[in-house]
Amino acid sequence: MAFLFCLLFIMAAKKIIELEEKIAYLQNMLDDINMTVFRQQERIEKLSELVNDMNKNINSSKNASPVEDSIDKDNPPHY
Repeated sequence: MAFLFCLLFIMAAKKIIELEEKIAYLQNMLDDINMTVFRQQERIEKLSELVNDMNKNINSSKNASPVEDSIDKDNPPHY
């Protein structure tokens, strides 16, 4: 009976070790994924700022030269 108890105890201990190893692996993987998401979010924010700046530049250039656009539209087609 004691032998059976020791055998079950050893098997349970091995199973616990396996589970602890899997948990450690998953924790490392989760840390890696979190860092990847963090870096991607930083990049998204930088790209959003660039897009906003480009939109501002486009809008300011449209507002800066309405006279040139109207001159081009007023010329007859043969010019």
